[in-house]
Amino acid sequence: MNWIDGSPGTHKGKVSGHLSRSWWSFRFVARITIRPQHTSSADEHLSTDKTVRESLPFHVRRGYIAAFPQWIRTNMFRYAVTIFISAFLLFQVQPLIGRFILPWFGGGPSIWTSCMLFFQILLLGGYLYAHLISVKLKPRTQVLTHLSLLAMSLVFLPIAPSDAWKPVADQSPLLQILLLLLVTVGGPYFMLSSTGPLMQKWFSQSSPGQSPWRLYALSNIGSLLALLSYPFVFEPWLALRQQVWSWSAVYGAYVVLATWCGIRYLQQQRIAATNSLSPAESLDSASPLEDAPAMRPRMGTMLLWLGLAACSSAMLLATTNQLCIDVATVPFLWVLPLSLYLISFIICFDSPQWYDRRAYGLLLLACTPVACWLISEGADVNISKQVAIYATILFACCMTCHGELVSCKPHARYLTLFYVLISAGGALGGVFVAIVAPYTFHGYWEYHIGLVACCVVTLLAWCAQRIWLRTPSPGFWIWALITAANVALVAYYVYLPLDDVLNATDETIAFGVYGLLQFVGLIMTGVLEQRWKALIALWSILSAVLCAWFIGYGTWQFAGMISTTIRTVIIASAIVSPLVASACLWCSQKINQRWPHAPCLRYYLLGTLYSLVASVFAGLLHFDKIEDWQAVSFATTTGAALLMEWSARGFRGKDKASLGFWFWLPAITLILFLSNRLAVIVKLESLVDDHKQTVHMSRNFYGVLRVQQEASEKDDDFISPKYSLTHGQIKHGFQFIDEYWKTQPTTYYGRESGVGIAIQMSRERETENGKRPLRVGVIGLGTGTLAAYGELGDTFRFYDINPDVAKLSDKFFTYLHDSPAKTEVVIGDARIMMEREIAAGQSQQFDVLAIDAFSSDAIPVHLLTSECGDIYRQHLKPGGILAVHISNRFLDLNPVSRGLAEHLGWNAYQIENSQNSLTGVFSSTWILLTADEELGADAAFQKSVTPWKDDAQILHWTDDYSGLWQVLSL
Repeated sequence: MNWIDGSPGTHKGKVSGHLSRSWWSFRFVARITIRPQHTSSADEHLSTDKTVRESLPFHVRRGYIAAFPQWIRTNMFRYAVTIFISAFLLFQVQPLIGRFILPWFGGGPSIWTSCMLFFQILLLGGYLYAHLISVKLKPRTQVLTHLSLLAMSLVFLPIAPSDAWKPVADQSPLLQILLLLLVTVGGPYFMLSSTGPLMQKWFSQSSPGQSPWRLYALSNIGSLLALLSYPFVFEPWLALRQQVWSWSAVYGAYVVLATWCGIRYLQQQRIAATNSLSPAESLDSASPLEDAPAMRPRMGTMLLWLGLAACSSAMLLATTNQLCIDVATVPFLWVLPLSLYLISFIICFDSPQWYDRRAYGLLLLACTPVACWLISEGADVNISKQVAIYATILFACCMTCHGELVSCKPHARYLTLFYVLISAGGALGGVFVAIVAPYTFHGYWEYHIGLVACCVVTLLAWCAQRIWLRTPSPGFWIWALITAANVALVAYYVYLPLDDVLNATDETIAFGVYGLLQFVGLIMTGVLEQRWKALIALWSILSAVLCAWFIGYGTWQFAGMISTTIRTVIIASAIVSPLVASACLWCSQKINQRWPHAPCLRYYLLGTLYSLVASVFAGLLHFDKIEDWQAVSFATTTGAALLMEWSARGFRGKDKASLGFWFWLPAITLILFLSNRLAVIVKLESLVDDHKQTVHMSRNFYGVLRVQQEASEKDDDFISPKYSLTHGQIKHGFQFIDEYWKTQPTTYYGRESGVGIAIQMSRERETENGKRPLRVGVIGLGTGTLAAYGELGDTFRFYDINPDVAKLSDKFFTYLHDSPAKTEVVIGDARIMMEREIAAGQSQQFDVLAIDAFSSDAIPVHLLTSECGDIYRQHLKPGGILAVHISNRFLDLNPVSRGLAEHLGWNAYQIENSQNSLTGVFSSTWILLTADEELGADAAFQKSVTPWKDDAQILHWTDDYSGLWQVLSL
């Protein structure tokens, strides 16, 4: 025993110091692993260490402790590096391969959703594989099986998909994407997905007493780093082929590291066997920490894991869809939601203390009315607001779901089972968004359902843990109430007066940072809630920072708009808030001393006050969204819940635990209010009134199409009734029903528009050279409005990837049928179809080629790259005109169009036209690209041209890189 204790002896010098560090390391591990949930005293820790130490047999203590530091250090480094690299590769390949196949399938948001579905399903397969081999197979068989599959996965390298997988128009795009990904990255991704749970299992067995949960957090950090580095480092600086080869090389290094881990794991198993352990025992059986009783998770708990993971996954994909529908399908808008999803995992799994369900529950409560407002407003909201609000809502949902997952995580013995169910839930969420929703719903309603589901499953998790039995802290709820009051004041006296005059980006930054600081204050209040003096100092500092932020940023960006009233409200709230909070805290302390046995009543009343203030805040911002019956219902429910709580205590006895009526009954009421509001929003999409009626609504892989019949708003209105087509949230055209007006080009394609001028100028040129029919190509069918320019003998050839659009032309829109010209419709991605036509020697020799392939309000990026420009040039006759439609709310595509012209060596002309309500013409912006010098010299044409800005930049987009940041119109 002297040798182990480090007392003087033969091995005193180096060995004694080595073993002394060993014992302290073991004490630290024992403290972390077996200490109770609540912090105990130092004496209790020492007693625990002594008990664990003396419970080990002598030969185990001697052999195990002597080797413990070396094993722990080597194992931790080896497994940490392997898991980190595997996680990095796992999430780096997702945007990489998605970016690779994006141009093949039309560039829509469903492509990324389909990729995510594949990755989630394969992740589930990898986790299930790791669980089965770690439970069913012996260590030697585990290692041999895993190393064999690793060697086989090298056959998939490099992971670049073959051009033979480019889609055929009559095949299901979802099935094609899944098969393509399976044969391209299936093997490597499967092995990478199994690495985390399997390596953590091996680590927990070869390093007794060491918690594997930090390795899980490390894997999430690697995943996050991969996601953030792709759009900002790898995509801008490396070509796609270089990205593929780099990824493949690092994967080879990962295989070597995983092999090293497997071999060392087997060696450690042999060491355990030589330390007088029976063959059936492993390293973890030699540890009293692993021998502690572990209750198998109940079915209800496992279903809760599944539900929490599924809801967060569904919200991730639904949020990504919402962002990509109206902007562009680019890696950055894929990466942002997924990064927030991973950050929530990192925060929650790093340590349970980072998740405060009170703060994140209140954040989720505050986000729900804002979500309803954003969904109802749709594309009318500025992109910066959309991104900020959607990101906040997603983060709140993921934090509550993942935080509750961690709060009910199992013993390390059931680690792989836990991971399998988490990944199964993620796959279920992906199946719902990528398969069930597009083929079941007529609109993008998965976001609505996912939001409600997150609230429901979070409430179920809280009820399962009976959180109402925990003694509440007055400090947190006092500051929450003060925060709600402050937010209400700022909303009424600052936000509403400035909402219509502020720049959207400045508004988002000013109030976004304000909200973030308030939320950080809530989090810190939860951390310091037992230290009242620290709380008062925190509140004072936070109030001063909030005041300084508003006045400082306002003076810098919009000084003339900060009135005396606004300054007074901001300064007064900064002074009064900490004083009122401190007084309430003092009163709460006195009440605790006077009525120490009634905490539920006190905090229920405080929570009710908070709900009332939150309702007032929601009413100030969205007063038309809150109805009288909702306010009455909530007041009735809260009163009934309190009455039921008192009655239950009277019948069951005061010594019985509360049934939580006061908690879950009002919560259910609020969830029902949310469901009702979202249902109303869904009904509005099928609006039927005196002036507008939805006559058709459909959804497929490429988006949501809605046809509405719009009548004249006034009886004497000159405008004829019409059919309109909406894709997503953007109107893409309409056709009048009147016999004359139904043949006239409208919306973005009027005669004064850029494309209208291009067709008319081409016809005049051909007339001068001898009458020759025109050949016009159009990428994007829509309502087929451009066919109205057709004359006898002309050919108008339309390309559209969505087969449902062509069906609408036969049923509601008659531009193609009524046109004297010959009309052709090619179904499939325009770029691929035109490539195949060139390969077959079928250059179309268009006089005009119009690029109008909008998906909602976003144009597919792959149709504006330099490589695609080369395809356009081969389909245009010499001197032909390429017309690019760049009207957009969020993206300034002017620099990209000029870059395309520079690449082709052509001239570029910008043509803008104003709106004409009498003829149904919208304002629009077109860029005309042509090599014809005579067109630019034409005096009539020059009158229509809008001069370029002096500081206008030129951008070159390629298939390898297209930077969204450079063209965002904030």
